[in-house]
Amino acid sequence: MKSKSKASSTPVTKQVGDDVVMGVTISKPDKILWPDAGDRKPVTKLDLAHYFEAIGSWMMVHLKGRPCSIVRAPDGIHGQHFFQRHAMPGNSKRLTLTKDSGSKEPYLQIDRLEGLAEIAQLAGLELHPWNCQPGNPEVPGRLVFDLDPAPGVDFADVIEGAREIRERLETVGLVGFCKTTGGKGMHVVTPLSRSKNGELSWADAKSFARDLCLQMVADNPKRYLAKMAKKERTGRIYLDYLRNDRTATAVAPLSPRARDGAPVSMPLQWTQLRPGLDPLRFTIRTAPGLIAKSTAWQDYCDSERPLAPAIKRLTRSKAA
Repeated sequence: MKSKSKASSTPVTKQVGDDVVMGVTISKPDKILWPDAGDRKPVTKLDLAHYFEAIGSWMMVHLKGRPCSIVRAPDGIHGQHFFQRHAMPGNSKRLTLTKDSGSKEPYLQIDRLEGLAEIAQLAGLELHPWNCQPGNPEVPGRLVFDLDPAPGVDFADVIEGAREIRERLETVGLVGFCKTTGGKGMHVVTPLSRSKNGELSWADAKSFARDLCLQMVADNPKRYLAKMAKKERTGRIYLDYLRNDRTATAVAPLSPRARDGAPVSMPLQWTQLRPGLDPLRFTIRTAPGLIAKSTAWQDYCDSERPLAPAIKRLTRSKAA
Protein backbone atom coordinates (compact mmCIF):
# COMPACT_ATOMS: atom_id res chain seq x y z
CA MET A 1 0.00 0.00 0.00
CA LYS A 2 1.32 3.43 -0.90
CA SER A 3 1.90 5.85 1.92
CA LYS A 4 -0.27 8.95 2.07
CA SER A 5 1.28 12.14 0.80
CA LYS A 6 2.52 14.38 3.58
CA ALA A 7 1.34 17.38 1.56
CA SER A 8 -2.28 16.55 2.30
CA SER A 9 -1.82 17.19 6.00
CA THR A 10 0.60 20.12 5.77
CA PRO A 11 -1.08 23.45 6.61
CA VAL A 12 -0.97 26.15 3.95
CA THR A 13 1.46 28.90 4.87
CA LYS A 14 0.56 32.42 3.88
CA GLN A 15 3.13 34.23 1.81
CA VAL A 16 4.35 37.74 2.56
CA GLY A 17 2.01 40.18 0.86
CA ASP A 18 -0.99 37.84 0.72
CA ASP A 19 -3.00 40.36 2.74
CA VAL A 20 -2.10 43.34 0.54
CA VAL A 21 -4.69 44.31 -2.06
CA MET A 22 -4.19 47.31 -4.36
CA GLY A 23 -1.50 48.57 -2.00
CA VAL A 24 -3.68 48.33 1.11
CA THR A 25 -2.89 45.90 3.89
CA ILE A 26 -6.06 44.20 5.04
CA SER A 27 -6.00 43.70 8.80
CA LYS A 28 -7.84 40.67 10.19
CA PRO A 29 -8.11 39.31 6.63
CA ASP A 30 -9.83 36.11 7.79
CA LYS A 31 -12.64 38.01 9.51
CA ILE A 32 -15.91 36.54 8.24
CA LEU A 33 -18.32 39.16 6.90
CA TRP A 34 -20.85 36.84 5.23
CA PRO A 35 -21.13 33.30 6.63
CA ASP A 36 -22.24 31.94 3.26
CA ALA A 37 -22.14 33.31 -0.29
CA GLY A 38 -24.60 30.75 -1.59
CA ASP A 39 -21.84 28.18 -2.01
CA ARG A 40 -21.59 27.17 1.64
CA LYS A 41 -18.34 29.11 1.96
CA PRO A 42 -17.84 32.28 4.01
CA VAL A 43 -16.77 35.63 2.59
CA THR A 44 -13.90 37.18 4.50
CA LYS A 45 -12.58 40.69 4.65
CA LEU A 46 -9.81 39.70 2.27
CA ASP A 47 -12.36 38.17 -0.11
CA LEU A 48 -14.24 41.47 -0.13
CA ALA A 49 -11.04 43.36 -0.97
CA HIS A 50 -10.33 40.99 -3.86
CA TYR A 51 -13.92 41.39 -5.06
CA PHE A 52 -13.51 45.16 -5.20
CA GLU A 53 -10.19 44.67 -7.00
CA ALA A 54 -11.87 42.45 -9.62
CA ILE A 55 -14.80 44.78 -10.41
CA GLY A 56 -13.32 48.12 -9.38
CA SER A 57 -12.59 49.53 -12.83
CA TRP A 58 -16.19 48.88 -13.86
CA MET A 59 -17.62 50.40 -10.68
CA MET A 60 -15.49 53.56 -10.65
CA VAL A 61 -17.49 55.10 -13.51
CA HIS A 62 -20.45 55.29 -11.14
CA LEU A 63 -18.53 56.34 -8.02
CA LYS A 64 -15.85 58.83 -9.02
CA GLY A 65 -16.62 62.45 -8.24
CA ARG A 66 -19.70 61.69 -6.13
CA PRO A 67 -20.02 61.63 -2.33
CA CYS A 68 -20.61 58.06 -1.22
CA SER A 69 -22.24 56.69 1.93
CA ILE A 70 -21.06 53.32 3.22
CA VAL A 71 -22.82 50.61 5.17
CA ARG A 72 -20.20 49.17 7.51
CA ALA A 73 -20.47 45.91 9.44
CA PRO A 74 -17.18 45.30 11.30
CA ASP A 75 -18.51 42.09 12.83
CA GLY A 76 -20.19 40.82 9.69
CA ILE A 77 -23.78 40.96 8.45
CA HIS A 78 -25.20 39.53 11.66
CA GLY A 79 -23.43 42.13 13.79
CA GLN A 80 -24.10 45.83 14.15
CA HIS A 81 -24.45 47.87 10.95
CA PHE A 82 -23.92 51.61 10.67
CA PHE A 83 -24.34 54.05 7.81
CA GLN A 84 -21.31 56.30 7.37
CA ARG A 85 -21.70 59.47 5.31
CA HIS A 86 -18.90 61.63 6.68
CA ALA A 87 -15.19 61.24 7.21
CA MET A 88 -13.92 59.92 10.51
CA PRO A 89 -10.60 60.62 12.31
CA GLY A 90 -7.82 58.58 10.74
CA ASN A 91 -9.49 58.05 7.37
CA SER A 92 -6.97 57.07 4.71
CA LYS A 93 -5.66 59.49 2.10
CA ARG A 94 -6.83 56.93 -0.45
CA LEU A 95 -10.35 58.24 0.19
CA THR A 96 -11.30 61.73 -0.96
CA LEU A 97 -12.90 64.11 1.52
CA THR A 98 -15.25 66.48 -0.24
CA LYS A 99 -16.87 69.55 1.26
CA ASP A 100 -20.48 70.46 0.63
CA SER A 101 -22.41 73.61 1.38
CA GLY A 102 -25.12 71.63 3.15
CA SER A 103 -22.86 70.16 5.84
CA LYS A 104 -20.04 71.31 8.10
CA GLU A 105 -18.41 67.88 7.95
CA PRO A 106 -16.76 66.60 4.74
CA TYR A 107 -18.29 63.64 2.93
CA LEU A 108 -16.45 60.53 1.85
CA GLN A 109 -15.78 60.04 -1.83
CA ILE A 110 -14.12 57.15 -3.69
CA ASP A 111 -12.08 58.49 -6.59
CA ARG A 112 -9.34 55.85 -6.83
CA LEU A 113 -9.30 52.07 -7.17
CA GLU A 114 -7.19 51.85 -4.03
CA GLY A 115 -10.01 53.57 -2.20
CA LEU A 116 -12.14 50.47 -2.70
CA ALA A 117 -9.53 48.38 -0.90
CA GLU A 118 -9.67 50.90 1.92
CA ILE A 119 -13.44 50.44 2.06
CA ALA A 120 -12.91 46.69 2.43
CA GLN A 121 -10.41 47.35 5.20
CA LEU A 122 -13.14 49.36 6.97
CA ALA A 123 -15.57 46.42 6.48
CA GLY A 124 -17.64 48.61 4.16
CA LEU A 125 -20.13 46.17 2.70
CA GLU A 126 -22.38 48.50 0.72
CA LEU A 127 -21.67 51.62 -1.37
CA HIS A 128 -24.40 54.22 -1.84
CA PRO A 129 -23.23 57.17 -3.99
CA TRP A 130 -25.12 60.37 -4.66
CA ASN A 131 -26.73 60.71 -8.08
CA CYS A 132 -25.23 64.07 -8.98
CA GLN A 133 -23.00 65.01 -11.88
CA PRO A 134 -19.40 64.08 -10.99
CA GLY A 135 -17.83 66.98 -9.12
CA ASN A 136 -21.07 68.96 -8.87
CA PRO A 137 -23.58 67.94 -6.20
CA GLU A 138 -25.95 70.73 -7.25
CA VAL A 139 -26.69 69.15 -10.63
CA PRO A 140 -28.56 65.86 -11.27
CA GLY A 141 -26.39 63.33 -13.07
CA ARG A 142 -28.81 60.41 -13.27
CA LEU A 143 -32.29 59.40 -12.25
CA VAL A 144 -32.98 56.20 -10.33
CA PHE A 145 -36.38 54.52 -10.28
CA ASP A 146 -36.61 51.92 -7.54
CA LEU A 147 -39.21 49.16 -7.94
CA ASP A 148 -39.85 47.73 -4.47
CA PRO A 149 -42.33 44.82 -4.51
CA ALA A 150 -44.53 43.86 -1.59
CA PRO A 151 -43.99 40.37 -0.16
CA GLY A 152 -45.49 37.77 -2.42
CA VAL A 153 -45.21 39.81 -5.63
CA ASP A 154 -43.56 37.69 -8.31
CA PHE A 155 -40.23 38.91 -9.69
CA ALA A 156 -41.71 38.57 -13.18
CA ASP A 157 -44.04 41.44 -12.26
CA VAL A 158 -41.07 43.54 -11.17
CA ILE A 159 -39.40 42.84 -14.52
CA GLU A 160 -42.56 43.96 -16.32
CA GLY A 161 -42.61 47.16 -14.28
CA ALA A 162 -38.96 47.86 -15.11
CA ARG A 163 -39.69 47.40 -18.80
CA GLU A 164 -42.61 49.80 -18.55
CA ILE A 165 -40.42 52.47 -16.98
CA ARG A 166 -37.89 51.96 -19.78
CA GLU A 167 -40.59 52.41 -22.41
CA ARG A 168 -41.90 55.57 -20.77
CA LEU A 169 -38.36 56.98 -20.57
CA GLU A 170 -37.75 56.22 -24.23
CA THR A 171 -41.00 57.97 -25.13
CA VAL A 172 -39.63 61.22 -23.67
CA GLY A 173 -36.14 60.76 -25.12
CA LEU A 174 -34.23 59.19 -22.22
CA VAL A 175 -32.35 55.87 -22.07
CA GLY A 176 -32.97 53.35 -19.29
CA PHE A 177 -30.55 50.80 -17.83
CA CYS A 178 -31.57 48.04 -15.44
CA LYS A 179 -29.96 46.33 -12.47
CA THR A 180 -31.03 44.16 -9.60
CA THR A 181 -30.94 45.73 -6.16
CA GLY A 182 -29.41 42.76 -4.39
CA GLY A 183 -32.88 41.89 -3.13
CA LYS A 184 -36.22 41.28 -4.83
CA GLY A 185 -36.47 44.69 -6.46
CA MET A 186 -34.96 46.41 -9.46
CA HIS A 187 -33.54 49.81 -10.35
CA VAL A 188 -33.98 51.54 -13.68
CA VAL A 189 -31.28 54.19 -14.12
CA THR A 190 -31.14 56.90 -16.77
CA PRO A 191 -27.94 58.95 -17.24
CA LEU A 192 -28.31 62.70 -17.73
CA SER A 193 -26.10 65.05 -19.70
CA ARG A 194 -25.07 68.54 -18.71
CA SER A 195 -27.30 71.24 -20.09
CA LYS A 196 -25.95 73.91 -22.45
CA ASN A 197 -28.69 76.36 -21.50
CA GLY A 198 -28.46 76.33 -17.71
CA GLU A 199 -28.71 73.42 -15.33
CA LEU A 200 -31.95 72.01 -14.03
CA SER A 201 -32.46 71.79 -10.29
CA TRP A 202 -32.92 68.73 -8.13
CA ALA A 203 -36.51 69.85 -7.64
CA ASP A 204 -37.00 69.58 -11.40
CA ALA A 205 -35.47 66.08 -11.47
CA LYS A 206 -37.54 64.85 -8.54
CA SER A 207 -40.72 66.35 -9.98
CA PHE A 208 -40.13 64.61 -13.32
CA ALA A 209 -39.48 61.24 -11.65
CA ARG A 210 -42.59 61.66 -9.49
CA ASP A 211 -44.81 62.56 -12.45
CA LEU A 212 -43.63 59.57 -14.48
CA CYS A 213 -44.34 57.23 -11.56
CA LEU A 214 -47.73 58.79 -10.89
CA GLN A 215 -48.69 58.23 -14.53
CA MET A 216 -47.89 54.53 -14.09
CA VAL A 217 -49.97 54.40 -10.91
CA ALA A 218 -52.90 56.16 -12.60
CA ASP A 219 -52.79 53.72 -15.51
CA ASN A 220 -52.55 50.62 -13.33
CA PRO A 221 -53.42 51.32 -9.66
CA LYS A 222 -53.85 47.64 -8.88
CA ARG A 223 -50.22 46.94 -9.76
CA TYR A 224 -48.35 50.09 -8.64
CA LEU A 225 -48.38 52.73 -5.92
CA ALA A 226 -46.17 55.70 -5.20
CA LYS A 227 -46.80 56.05 -1.46
CA MET A 228 -44.44 54.74 1.20
CA ALA A 229 -47.17 53.45 3.52
CA LYS A 230 -46.54 49.71 3.83
CA LYS A 231 -50.14 48.95 4.78
CA GLU A 232 -51.18 49.98 1.26
CA ARG A 233 -48.56 47.93 -0.58
CA THR A 234 -50.23 44.51 -0.44
CA GLY A 235 -49.85 42.82 -3.81
CA ARG A 236 -48.35 45.90 -5.45
CA ILE A 237 -45.00 47.41 -6.41
CA TYR A 238 -43.90 50.62 -4.73
CA LEU A 239 -42.39 53.03 -7.27
CA ASP A 240 -39.84 54.95 -5.23
CA TYR A 241 -38.86 58.21 -6.94
CA LEU A 242 -37.44 59.79 -3.75
CA ARG A 243 -33.87 58.80 -4.60
CA ASN A 244 -33.85 61.68 -7.05
CA ASP A 245 -32.97 64.42 -4.62
CA ARG A 246 -29.79 66.31 -3.87
CA THR A 247 -28.31 64.21 -1.05
CA ALA A 248 -30.31 61.05 -1.73
CA THR A 249 -28.38 57.90 -2.56
CA ALA A 250 -28.90 54.61 -4.38
CA VAL A 251 -26.85 51.45 -4.06
CA ALA A 252 -24.07 51.42 -6.66
CA PRO A 253 -23.98 48.94 -9.53
CA LEU A 254 -22.03 45.85 -8.41
CA SER A 255 -22.10 46.92 -4.78
CA PRO A 256 -22.49 43.99 -2.38
CA ARG A 257 -25.42 44.00 0.02
CA ALA A 258 -25.19 43.26 3.74
CA ARG A 259 -27.66 40.41 3.45
CA ASP A 260 -27.61 36.63 3.64
CA GLY A 261 -26.06 35.03 0.58
CA ALA A 262 -23.73 37.99 -0.22
CA PRO A 263 -25.87 39.27 -3.13
CA VAL A 264 -24.83 42.23 -5.27
CA SER A 265 -26.69 44.88 -7.25
CA MET A 266 -26.12 43.40 -10.70
CA PRO A 267 -26.18 45.43 -13.93
CA LEU A 268 -28.07 43.52 -16.63
CA GLN A 269 -28.94 43.75 -20.29
CA TRP A 270 -32.64 44.07 -20.98
CA THR A 271 -32.52 40.79 -22.90
CA GLN A 272 -31.51 39.03 -19.68
CA LEU A 273 -34.85 39.83 -18.07
CA ARG A 274 -36.45 36.50 -18.84
CA PRO A 275 -38.91 34.26 -16.97
CA GLY A 276 -37.26 32.42 -14.11
CA LEU A 277 -34.50 34.97 -13.56
CA ASP A 278 -33.37 34.74 -9.93
CA PRO A 279 -31.84 38.04 -8.76
CA LEU A 280 -30.18 36.30 -5.81
CA ARG A 281 -27.92 34.27 -8.09
CA PHE A 282 -25.75 37.37 -8.50
CA THR A 283 -23.32 37.28 -5.58
CA ILE A 284 -19.85 38.36 -4.59
CA ARG A 285 -18.70 34.96 -5.81
CA THR A 286 -20.46 34.92 -9.20
CA ALA A 287 -20.55 38.58 -10.25
CA PRO A 288 -16.87 39.12 -11.25
CA GLY A 289 -16.92 36.35 -13.84
CA LEU A 290 -20.33 37.33 -15.15
CA ILE A 291 -19.59 41.04 -15.54
CA ALA A 292 -16.28 40.28 -17.26
CA LYS A 293 -18.20 38.53 -20.06
CA SER A 294 -21.16 40.92 -20.13
CA THR A 295 -21.85 43.94 -22.32
CA ALA A 296 -24.40 45.30 -19.83
CA TRP A 297 -24.29 49.10 -19.49
CA GLN A 298 -21.56 49.20 -22.14
CA ASP A 299 -23.05 52.34 -23.70
CA TYR A 300 -24.02 54.01 -20.41
CA CYS A 301 -21.84 57.11 -20.82
CA ASP A 302 -22.84 57.50 -24.47
CA SER A 303 -26.50 57.42 -23.46
CA GLU A 304 -26.53 60.61 -21.41
CA ARG A 305 -29.45 62.79 -22.45
CA PRO A 306 -30.65 66.24 -21.35
CA LEU A 307 -33.57 66.27 -18.93
CA ALA A 308 -35.21 69.54 -20.01
CA PRO A 309 -36.67 68.19 -23.29
CA ALA A 310 -37.90 65.09 -21.48
CA ILE A 311 -39.76 67.24 -18.96
CA LYS A 312 -41.47 69.13 -21.78
CA ARG A 313 -42.50 65.90 -23.49
CA LEU A 314 -43.86 64.42 -20.27
CA THR A 315 -45.81 67.61 -19.56
CA ARG A 316 -47.36 67.50 -23.03
CA SER A 317 -48.36 63.86 -22.56
CA LYS A 318 -50.07 64.75 -19.26
CA ALA A 319 -52.03 67.52 -20.97
CA ALA A 320 -53.09 65.33 -23.90
